[in-house]
Amino acid sequence: MFRSVVVVFLLFVCNLCAASDVSGFWQHPRDPIWIDVDEVLGTGLAVRNDNDPSSVGFAVLREVVGGAKQGQWTGEVYVPQLGDYKPVVMTLPNVKTLKMNVKIGFITRTLEWTKVSLVPQP
Repeated sequence: MFRSVVVVFLLFVCNLCAASDVSGFWQHPRDPIWIDVDEVLGTGLAVRNDNDPSSVGFAVLREVVGGAKQGQWTGEVYVPQLGDYKPVVMTLPNVKTLKMNVKIGFITRTLEWTKVSLVPQP
């Protein structure tokens, strides 16, 4: 009985640890774009973009750092419609979802990227 409780507890703790790491490959919710977020480097580089292959290597995210709250990160995200970087707040509602909130004036936009283990080949 005690061993079962310990195993369940360890699985729970491991899931929490995994949920606190923003690093990894993330797929855009609608477009064929994948980024590689590296929390240590503070970047999110495009590793595949079927709509614009020349953008591979471009910093979609920059200056990514841990935020004021546990499980929150801040930085800047490139907004193609504006041709500029804007402040972004990122959270992980679960281990497979990276939620990016960008506020521009009175408008807030939220995108939920999906974590993938590998970026598929084109």
